[in-house]
Parts: sequence; structure tokens; C-alpha cells
Amino acid sequence: MNRRLMASVVLAGALFHPHARLAAQGGIVSGTVTAPAPRMGGVVIYLIPAASARVPAAAPLSAQIDQRDLQFVPRVIAVSPGSTVSFPNSDPVMHDVFHPSIRAGGFDLGMYPQGERRSFTFDDEGAYVIFCHVHPEMVAYVVVVASPYRAVTDDEGRFKLDGVAPGTYHLRTWHRRLRTQDHVVSVAANGTVRVDLRLKYGVPVEPRAAEQHRPR
Repeated sequence: MNRRLMASVVLAGALFHPHARLAAQGGIVSGTVTAPAPRMGGVVIYLIPAASARVPAAAPLSAQIDQRDLQFVPRVIAVSPGSTVSFPNSDPVMHDVFHPSIRAGGFDLGMYPQGERRSFTFDDEGAYVIFCHVHPEMVAYVVVVASPYRAVTDDEGRFKLDGVAPGTYHLRTWHRRLRTQDHVVSVAANGTVRVDLRLKYGVPVEPRAAEQHRPR
């Protein structure tokens, strides 16, 4: 097979692969979240597909939360189940990263110095609070949700989800201090949807996507 023909076959295969078609038709869901206090970022936004939406699986990934200036940076991340999060120590002091074992999956990475990093793999959905034994004022959140469409708002409350497959979704929010909202959104091929939310203080619903809205 000559190179030109081979390239054509590869291109055709990519175009007809279902995930490639979904990506090519992907829409955008963006907007803002207004919180009760100014610059209250770190709201997790994610989409749960209804039966009408065909989406790719949420693949595990590698992520990082740095320890810098006696803070976790970033303070909130959203990842898929099976993702591994590393916690490098960029401070000239010892840190000890842990998640309290109030649920299955509690861990303690032990004390380690500047320049070293340790990791943990988050297998199950949920919101995991992360502390440092040495510096109790340090806190972070790893939000694990089985949706390929997820984002964390910036300090101005803005978010954007790219490449969303056409279909109908439940747009959910999670923040440690704010009541969860659920909005139904319909995304057209190559379309754009804007959602502006106003959240109130309250108890959030634990992030879950895998067990909900499965095709019947």
C-alpha cells in the first residue's frame, strides 16, 4: 500500500470512529457561577448525560496539586475515577499530605521534604478533602466524577466545557459550602450553550455520574 493510500485509509478510519465523530461535532457549554461571597471560585461543574447523549468514557488521567507557600495549589481539581494525583512539595519545610479515613480510601502519604513528590490514585467518585498534618490551615479538594465533561470555576466564577457531544445533560455543581444545583441543558452539534448560575449556601450533593442517567 503506498503512502498516499495509507494516509487516506487512516483519515477515513478516524472520521468514522464514533468518538472521532463526537469530537468533530462537539459543542460548548460555558457560563458563570455567582456565589454568595466575592471571588469564591473552585466550584466544580460537570455534565451527566441523559439517555439521548452518547459520550466517550471518562479516562483516568494524571494531575497535580502543588504545595507552595504553605498552600495547596490549585485548591480544587476535578478528575475521573482511576486518576493519579501527585503532591509535590515546593516548600522549604516538611509536609504530610493525608485524607482522613472517614470513608474507604483514606490515606496518609507521610512526611517528605522539598523537591519530593508523592501520589495517590483515586478510584471512586466523591469529594475528597486533603489536609497536611504539619500545617492544619492547608486544605484542598479532589473531586472525582465519572464524566468526561467537567471544569472548575476560576476566581471570577467562569467555566467552559469544550467538545461536548450533542445531546441532553444534567449540569451539576459541587462546592464544599454551596447547595448543589441541577440544570437540564441541550447541546447541538457544534452549538454553544450559556448557563449562568447563582448559588446559595447549603449542603452539597456528593458528586456522582456513573450510577445516574444510564441508558435504559
